[in-house]
This record gives sequence, structure tokens and C-alpha cells, in this order.
Amino acid sequence: MDPVSDTFLVGLAEISAGLTGLFLVGMIFYIQTGYDRIERSREVVEPYFRAATTITFIAYAIPLFVSLTLVALPIGWSRLLFLVLVLGLAVTDVLTVATVRTVMRVTRLGLLMMMEVIGTAVVALMVILPLATGGLSPDREDLVPALLLSLAVAFLGTCVLALTLFDIARFERSEAPLAVPELPERTADTTDPTDESASDQGTDPLH
Repeated sequence: MDPVSDTFLVGLAEISAGLTGLFLVGMIFYIQTGYDRIERSREVVEPYFRAATTITFIAYAIPLFVSLTLVALPIGWSRLLFLVLVLGLAVTDVLTVATVRTVMRVTRLGLLMMMEVIGTAVVALMVILPLATGGLSPDREDLVPALLLSLAVAFLGTCVLALTLFDIARFERSEAPLAVPELPERTADTTDPTDESASDQGTDPLH
């Protein structure tokens, strides 16, 4: 494998940091404005959003911090940090399975299961690839494919989370009662118009 330059690693860290910032801003904005509109599915959607946000943050943190340590610190620190973050990602992914199944059972969103399958497969590849190419002591060239996979699955998770917002909004509207505005009641007019005209004629000073 060709040597990996520091410029490439710094650029990878910058991309991950930029996407992390955008994701953070988007989630904060949705928490402040969007949760108030979720009523029927909030009990199951809120735990899923928390779990999915945690997974996405860890996936973005791997290419961000491991890339920086590969540039600034000895390789041993990068291996240790990569191992800790990948283990955290795997544990969080396993703990999220029950949450995803609950959301699917309530909202019937197949996109979530697809993301769960792809995410699990990517996490497995992130563990296998460095061991297959570098053994127990992978170099920076052996870690780069796993960093790219982590960035890819984090970006995919962000996209799926954004698309899920539209599906949840549609689910919230699917069985909601129509808000039909109430019209003011009109009282029945029992006065005969001919009587009014006759009364008017009787009081006309010209007749």
C-alpha cells in the first residue's frame, strides 16, 4: 500500500470535523423545534434518536481523532485510540438493535433496519481489515481504510437520520384527526320578509 501523507490525514480530519459540526447543529435545532411536534411516537423515537446520535458521533470521532494522532503522536497511541473507539462503536451498535426494532414495530420504517444491517457490516470490516493487513500492530496505511469506512458510515447514518425525520412526520400525520375549523352557528330567521315590508309601508309618512 502506498504511504499515507500527513496532508491526507489532516484533510480527512478536517472533513470529519466539518461534518460533525453540521450534524451537531442540525440535531440541536431539531431537539429545540421538532420534538414538540412528535406526540404519537415520541416514546420510542426519542430513545432511538439518542442512540443514533451517539453512534454517529463515535463514527465521526474515529477519522477525526485517529487521523490527528497519526500525525502528531507515535503510532501506539493511534492504535489504542482506534481500538477504544471501535469497541465503543460496536457496543453502542449492539445496544441499539432493540431500540431500532421497537421503532420499526411502531412506525414500520424499513430504512432503519437497512441502516442497522449496513452499520453492523461496516463495523465488522473496520475490525477485520486492519488485522488482515497489519496484524496486531497495524501501521497508518493499515488503519486508513477503516478510517474511511467510519467516515462513510457516519455520513450514511446522518442521511438516514435526516430521511427518517420525514417518515416520522408522515407517520405522525397519518392517523391524526383533521383540524376542521368550527363555523359560528347561525340562528334561524323566522321573520317573514313580507311582514317587514308591510310594516315598513305602515310607518312610511308618505302613505
